[in-house]
Amino acid sequence: MQYKRTVILLFSFLIPFIVMGKKKAEQTNVVKMSALYKQANLAIKSNANQAAAEKALLDALPRTDITDKDRAKIYFHAARLQENLNGLINRQAYLKKAPYDTAQFFNPLLVMYQHLEHCDSVDAIPNEKGKVHTSFTGSTRALRHKHRKNILNGGKFFLSKANYDQAYNFFDYYYRYSNNQNDTILPQVATWAALCGYMVNNPNRTLRYIDEAFNNADSASRPILQEYKARSYLMLNKEPSWVASLDEGLRMFPGYDFFFVNKEDYYYQHRQFEQGELLADSLIKAVGDRPLFWFAKSRMTLAENNYAKCIEFSDSTIARDPNYVDAYYNKGISYLNLAVIAQESACNDLTDPKCIEDRKTIQGFYQKAKPCMEMVRKLQPKDMERWGSALYRIYLHLNLGAEFDEIEKLLKSSAQ
Repeated sequence: MQYKRTVILLFSFLIPFIVMGKKKAEQTNVVKMSALYKQANLAIKSNANQAAAEKALLDALPRTDITDKDRAKIYFHAARLQENLNGLINRQAYLKKAPYDTAQFFNPLLVMYQHLEHCDSVDAIPNEKGKVHTSFTGSTRALRHKHRKNILNGGKFFLSKANYDQAYNFFDYYYRYSNNQNDTILPQVATWAALCGYMVNNPNRTLRYIDEAFNNADSASRPILQEYKARSYLMLNKEPSWVASLDEGLRMFPGYDFFFVNKEDYYYQHRQFEQGELLADSLIKAVGDRPLFWFAKSRMTLAENNYAKCIEFSDSTIARDPNYVDAYYNKGISYLNLAVIAQESACNDLTDPKCIEDRKTIQGFYQKAKPCMEMVRKLQPKDMERWGSALYRIYLHLNLGAEFDEIEKLLKSSAQ
C-alpha cells in the first residue's frame, strides 16, 4: 500500500515537468515553422533549393501543433516557390544556360495555382468563434492575376500536344478564377475545357463546361456538343438526363442521326415499339424520306412479330437505299419466321390436298428469304454468323444441293 502511494506521489510530481516538456516542444515546433518560412524565403532569394524548401513546408501540414493560418501560410509560401521556379526556368532559357522545355515552364504555374487554391480554402476556415478572417485573399488573387496569361497559354500548349488531361487543368483554373466577366476568351476556354474532358472520358469535366460551350458555339458545332453532353450522362449512368439530352437534341437537331438512333435504341430496349414507330414517322415528316427512318420502323415491327409490316418497311428502306444490309436482314428473318409459323400449323395428312398447298406456302417463304440473305452475305461477306445458319436452313428446305454443301463446309470450318 505504501508502494502504491509512493508511485502516485512520484507521478504527481512528474506531471508539471511533462507539461513543461510538452510546452517546450511546442515552442520548439513554432521556431521550426519560422525556420521553414525563412528557408523558403532564402530559396526564393537565392534561386536555389526550391524543391527542398517546398517539401519541408508541405511535410509540416499534418502536424497537430500548427494553426489553420499556419497551413494557409505554408501553401502560400509553396506557391511563391513554384512561381520562383517558373521564373528561374524562364531566365535560364533566356540566357541559354539550359534547353527550353515548354512543359517545364508552364507546369510550376499550375502547381502554384493548386497551392493558392488550398491556401484560400484553409484561410476561409472559421475560427473557434465561428468567424472567418482571411489573411491571404488579396495576395493569392494578385499572384494568380500576375500569371493568368501564361495559365491560358499553358492550356493551349498542352492542347496542341494532345495532352488533354493537363490542358483541362489549365483551362479550368483560367475560367474559374476569372475576375473579368467581359473576358471575351472565356467562351472559347469553356469549349476547350469541355472537349478536353470528353477526350479523356471524364464526363464530369465535360458537363461542367458543356452548356457554356454550347451557348457560344456556331451552328455547325452545336449538335456535336449536344452529343458530347448526352454521351457524358450515359457514361455516368444517369438515364433520365441521358434521355432528356437526347430529346433536346431531337428537338433542336432532328436531322442529326445520333439523337434519333439512340432514342430508338432506348425505345427498343424498353420494348416501347409503338413510340419508336411514332418517332420515326415524326421525323419522316420533319426531316424527309430517309432510309434510316424507315429501317427504324422495320426494326420495331420485327420486334413486335409483325412480319408483314416489317417486310413492308424493309422494302421501303431498300427502295431508298439498295445497299441497306440491315433491311435485307430484317426482311429475310421475317420470311424465315413466317415459314416456321406456317410449318407449325401445316397439314400432316399426306392424303389431304391441303398438304400440297401448305408445302407451297412454306417453300414460298423460303424462296423469298433466299435473295434477302444472299444479299446480306454479299454486303457483309465476313459476318458469317449473321447469314450462315439462315442460308443453311434455306438451302436445306429448298433442296439446293450444291449451295447447301458449300454452306455446310463453311460452317464446319468456322467451328473448328
